[in-house]
Amino acid sequence: MSELRKDTCLTCGKQAHDFANEEALNCVPPREILIFGEYVIDKQYRDALFEEFPIYTTEEVVGSYFGHNPYFPSQDEWLDSKEV
Repeated sequence: MSELRKDTCLTCGKQAHDFANEEALNCVPPREILIFGEYVIDKQYRDALFEEFPIYTTEEVVGSYFGHNPYFPSQDEWLDSKEV
């Protein structure tokens, strides 16, 4: 399934990005976008990250996923904490 939306990007005003195939690092991806290139983000993790930081750009979302965000755990850490 393609992660392409048919409208425009709310960040840059261009045609909406296909985040699965395009690096739109400085744009804020819609909450429902879970595929960023080869990385698939867990929906619950994405929802929690979005609730905390709704204006994160693609770079910040993917960086958080990997654990590069000092204010939010990586996806693996977050999922592990939910299993307790």
